[in-house]
Amino acid sequence: MLHSCSNEVKKMATFRKRLGKWEVRIRRLNNSNISKTFTEKGDADRWAREVETKIEKGLYEDLSQANSITLKELLQQYCKDVSSTKIGYREEKYKIDKLCKQSIASLKLARVTPLQLRKFQEACSLVYNPSTTNKYITLISVSIKFARQMLGIYLPNNACDFVKRLKEPEFEGQIIEPEEEQLLLQEAINSKANWLKLAIMLGLDCGMRRGEIIKLRREDVDFTNATAKLRDTKDPKNPRSRNIGLSPRVIEEMRKLPINIDGRVISCPSPDNFRHFYCQLQKWTGVKKTFHTTRHTFASRCAMNGWSIAEISAQGGWKNLSVLKRYTHIKATHLSKKLGS
Repeated sequence: MLHSCSNEVKKMATFRKRLGKWEVRIRRLNNSNISKTFTEKGDADRWAREVETKIEKGLYEDLSQANSITLKELLQQYCKDVSSTKIGYREEKYKIDKLCKQSIASLKLARVTPLQLRKFQEACSLVYNPSTTNKYITLISVSIKFARQMLGIYLPNNACDFVKRLKEPEFEGQIIEPEEEQLLLQEAINSKANWLKLAIMLGLDCGMRRGEIIKLRREDVDFTNATAKLRDTKDPKNPRSRNIGLSPRVIEEMRKLPINIDGRVISCPSPDNFRHFYCQLQKWTGVKKTFHTTRHTFASRCAMNGWSIAEISAQGGWKNLSVLKRYTHIKATHLSKKLGS
């Protein structure tokens, strides 16, 4: 049953009674439709008049697209269109996959409000450190920006702009002390992960990142010259690699490990698996410093052993020298010895 609307909306709105409810459909000048269903005819009529008035005054906010896509769907689209072009693709995809499993990802984009984001932020802060929590909020923010600017999805604002980021503790330049290193390597032997001892050595001696260790292939290791090629497969469209040196004990430990069918040096399937075994090792040893601290330790030891900034950067793969300087933590006792020499 079709009904004409009142004088205020009769040029644009039509009403249809179906299954005991009233459906209002408003045709806009660009031929796009806005529709909504009501139980009472009076409510439908009032809504139609309000919408048409806003349209005529240029005040109507069409959230139909934002109500038709979830945050998860947007994040996946952002990953496909934007993240895939970045050097850090694999790392960002990993974060997006984790974010898509959160309850906030099931919300329609129009429902991702500052209040919902603050609730998500609070829940994250119970599990993750401030830096990781802030990175998740930023990832949502850039995805919303992508939706507005590239996909043409209307949103009156970016809800993330109204969420204050958590304060991150200043970097303290932590390093793994020699006695802690000895303890970690001794206990790593007892781990079910037969590669854990080697992984720690690769971080401490060679400055390798966790992801680089997981991806390292045996065919890229030159056992004769004690070097390795680290292939940067984060950006398939712009592949880059670097050659690094390997310490004698790293070469020795590599030779002990069985050869894996997939060709990788260590049989670690994922960053989560790596994190699980390293966290287990932290509990056994009481050494609370993260695996990433091995890179800080590598840079600091190299600096104290007389390596140049260029040499440390080439080995560790730092492109931003200001970040490298922040990582390099030189002990006061070392400076004291230099003064006394």
